[in-house]
Order: sequence, then C-alpha cells, then structure tokens
Amino acid sequence: MSTLDTSSTGPAALLSPAAVRSAVLPVVRQQVSALEPTLARVCCYHLGFTDERGEPSGAASGKLTRAALMTAAAQGLGLRPEDVRTPAAALELLHNSTLVHDDIIDADELRRGRPAAWKVFGAELAILAGDALQALSIQLVVDDPGPGRAEISSAFAEATRLVLAGQSREFTVRLGAGAGVAEYERIVEEKTSALLQCALVTPALRAGASDHVLAALRGAGRHLGLAFQIANDVEDIWGDPAVTGKPVRGDIQRRNPSFPVLAGISAAGPVSDRLRELWEADGTSEAHLREMAGLVEESGGRRTAEKTSRGHLDTALEHLGRAELFPAATAELTALFDRIVNRTA
Repeated sequence: MSTLDTSSTGPAALLSPAAVRSAVLPVVRQQVSALEPTLARVCCYHLGFTDERGEPSGAASGKLTRAALMTAAAQGLGLRPEDVRTPAAALELLHNSTLVHDDIIDADELRRGRPAAWKVFGAELAILAGDALQALSIQLVVDDPGPGRAEISSAFAEATRLVLAGQSREFTVRLGAGAGVAEYERIVEEKTSALLQCALVTPALRAGASDHVLAALRGAGRHLGLAFQIANDVEDIWGDPAVTGKPVRGDIQRRNPSFPVLAGISAAGPVSDRLRELWEADGTSEAHLREMAGLVEESGGRRTAEKTSRGHLDTALEHLGRAELFPAATAELTALFDRIVNRTA
C-alpha cells in the first residue's frame, strides 16, 4: 500500500488498477462472505468470486471504477489510500446492489458476459441479495471510525436515495416521443451521477475540504455521469457485445430512456417521423429494432449523442480542475474519466 508523502511535491505514486483491486476486493469479499449463506452465495456469484455451484471462479468482478475514482481523489487531497479503503469497498457494494436489481427490472439475462444472478438463482433471491449488498454498504460507512463519518454516511444515504428515485422514475415515466432531454438528465443525475459524485466527494469529506472543493468535485461527478450514460446509450445500440457483455439494442427494445433516440426524434423531417412511429409502436423484432437503429443514425441522433457526451466530459474535467488537487492525482483522474466514458485502455 502506498504511503503519503507530505512534502510540497504532493502525494506518493498513485495506486495502479491492480493495487486498487487488491486493496478493496478483500474487504468486499470479507463482508459478502459473512452474509447468510444463501445470500452470500448469490452475491459471491454476482461479484465473480464463485460460479453457480459456489466454486471459485475466474470471472470478472467489475472494473472497480468508483473505488479507483475515490482512491485517486483521496491522494489528490493528501490522504493515504487506506484512509478511504472502507468507503471505497462500501461504494462498490452499493453499485453492485444496483446492478443486481437493474438486471431484474430490465430482464437482462447477461452480466459481464455470463448469466445474471437472477437467471441463475431466481428473481426472489436476487432481489434479496441486492438488498443485502445495499445494507452492507451503509453498515460499512456507519461503522467506519475515520474522520467525517457522519458526513460520509449521509452522503451514502443520499446517493442511495437518488439511485432509487432515478430507477423508479425511469421505470414509471418511460420516456416517450414527447419527453425531452431535461427529464432524461434528471434520471441520469439520480441513477448514474449520484454514485460517481459520492466517489469523488467522500475523500473531500474525510479530509475536511472546503465547500469550494466539494462543489467542484460534485460538478465533476455530475457531468461525468452524464457523459458516461450518453456514451453508454450509444454503445447499447451500436456497441460490441464482446466488450459490453450484453446484447445490443436492449434499451430501445424496452423503450428505456435513450439519448440518441431522443435526439433523433427531436430532429425534423420524415426520418424522425418514421423513428417516432416505430418508437411508439410495440414492435420488438430484430428487423424492427434494426430499422430503429438505422433511423436514429440517419436522423443525426448518434452524432448528437456523441457530441453531447464529449461536451459533458469536457465540463467534468473543467470542474475537476477547480478542485485544485495534487497535479498527479488530477492527471490520473483525467485519464480515469476518459476510460470511463470512452472505454479506452
């Protein structure tokens, strides 16, 4: 584990992705393994620790993106990585609770290239497993004795509330052709940006940073979430399943909020009119979805989405610069932001 260099040159070398994993995953595994045995089995499967029989597995455990963001921000504020190891693990647990529930709500059968937990163990147990991960997350931050515990616990509770609100809004509103970008952004800010903001703000709360720094990091998280989600919407329609681990065009099949579709429908002309007609119809055949995807691209929806995502990423980086973190951490977070949005290596 890195140690903090308190000289004027800034923090010690930032942790590599492998080091973040080695620091955070043991905490996650320990917490999940202590659950009631059946719930532990479901959670360990979802996290890639075990296969469906409970045997050790080499499956992916996710990128630990939020833990990496939190660790880099912590070092940028003069903290040691171990100062945020517990909340970093807690945030990964919270994030994974949303993934377990999302797969059930969206009827997604694959997660990280293998059957989703609900397909293996049933929806009932998967719901309980997602709830258990959420409860573990809150318990971890409440029991963590580090500085700013009350503020961090409140931040996690607020992030949880927002994620649930965004999920509910997405599930019940179901953006139609008449809905606009403002409602889409509200859903994304709740469902996606909230956890990214929590990742960046938690170290600032632990360090007792100023309101100026907190506001800058919140802004960075907000726009990073928007940039990521819009890019993810593009990827859902035109991405490579080998990279995403999911079939293409799932969102438009379910008529979930999708920025490229909204942008395409908003354009004037016969192409947009046809897209609107297909969006409002009930068709889910491969031919129907393929035609929709083609019309989204022809109407300019894809181009607008990609441009808007880049704009939010640029704004996120502007906010990050205002936080005045150590330069090495700012550089690392800049690279992380790019990898999150563009899936760069």
